[in-house]
Amino acid sequence: MGVSGIVLAGGRSSRMGRDKTLLVVENETLIERTVKELRRITDEIIIASNATAKYGLPGVREVPDVFPGMGPLGGLHAGLLAAQNDVVFAVAADMPCFTDKLAAYLLGRKGDHDAVVPRPGQEWEPLCAVYSRACAGPIEQCLRAGMKKVYSFYPAVKVLAVTGEELGAAGLPATMFFNLNAPEDLDLLRRGNGPEGGPEVSG
Repeated sequence: MGVSGIVLAGGRSSRMGRDKTLLVVENETLIERTVKELRRITDEIIIASNATAKYGLPGVREVPDVFPGMGPLGGLHAGLLAAQNDVVFAVAADMPCFTDKLAAYLLGRKGDHDAVVPRPGQEWEPLCAVYSRACAGPIEQCLRAGMKKVYSFYPAVKVLAVTGEELGAAGLPATMFFNLNAPEDLDLLRRGNGPEGGPEVSG
């Protein structure tokens, strides 16, 4: 099964005050780290960043949103349209604890579902999930209606929710979804008070 990887990197990093994707995680930028993890389980990587040559990473395509200003859902839509494979794994670029093992597990649950999305608690984790390219149509309908929530299109597709219990049994703790939104999140990792086993962040 061919798999495309989509890195969602179009955020403005307004709360962080600087570009989160260029924060240094264990001697590499966050965008480089995310791409490295995706390379292990995909045969194509696309960065949805509202740019076409921001990062210049070898073998990686960068695509702008078709519907600018619509947040991660717009980025997911652009990535799905650009993907060469029917199955994609999409992940936000600000998740320093994301690993290829989590992606591989979720991809293994794909079956005939249009989306495989972690739901460790009451909330979805839609920015670290498996999607079929067929989701592009329902997503576009939501975007045209002005709906920005990433899970807005879920009622129109077949979604498998993967619970925290399932992930824990597979050795994949919910802390893997920790994301860097603000300077205090960065401080938690630097002080070693972030997710257990989280990487060292500098820069």
